[in-house]
Amino acid sequence: MSDNKHQPKLPWVKSPNGIFEVYANTMHTTWSLDDVRIRLGQVVDNPKTPEPGPEFLGAAEERAAVTFSWRAAKLMRDQLTRIIDGYEKVNGEIKVDIKLPPSLQ
Repeated sequence: MSDNKHQPKLPWVKSPNGIFEVYANTMHTTWSLDDVRIRLGQVVDNPKTPEPGPEFLGAAEERAAVTFSWRAAKLMRDQLTRIIDGYEKVNGEIKVDIKLPPSLQ
């Protein structure tokens, strides 16, 4: 978890109960003096506008929430930066300002 050469790396072990896996394509962050909280959600169709088209309004359905210490959040940021840089080096820049095509209706 750390690049500090003076601390031994902690081994990763499998939980005897398994792990909870979640897919998320949206997030909401909050923070305090002590930690950072990330609520993970998945965009789903809204019961008020279930059909695609210009009137469609999705909804973010909560899937999970994770709270990190500021230190762990910074370490995660550094790891994400490294893996994103590696991905983009091979596959090109990840676009974040994408737009959906118009409805076919």
